[in-house]
Amino acid sequence: MNWKDIKKLIKEELKGESKTLKEASITAKDTKFNLRTGVNKNPTKLGIKIQFEPASGAEMSRDTKNALEIALQENLNDSLKQYGIQVSKDTDVPRPNVIGFFIPL
Repeated sequence: MNWKDIKKLIKEELKGESKTLKEASITAKDTKFNLRTGVNKNPTKLGIKIQFEPASGAEMSRDTKNALEIALQENLNDSLKQYGIQVSKDTDVPRPNVIGFFIPL
């Protein structure tokens, strides 16, 4: 399975409305997100990046972000466990309102 297959699988499991191979829209806990995926090329952190950015671009409260982060991570891990894939929290995200996950390769 290559990284494009994994990205497609993630979008299907989250039931996103696919726009392109790199972006999709999903809704979690009444918040609409733009889903972005990519490959982290940092040699010390090789893997697939999964980022959720609120579609409205608005800032989230800390409590809201934490609750959504937990819900998204649980959903991803539950959906992907049948493939032996598990996500980890990615602390290297571009903006404070972005929720990021990482699948190490």
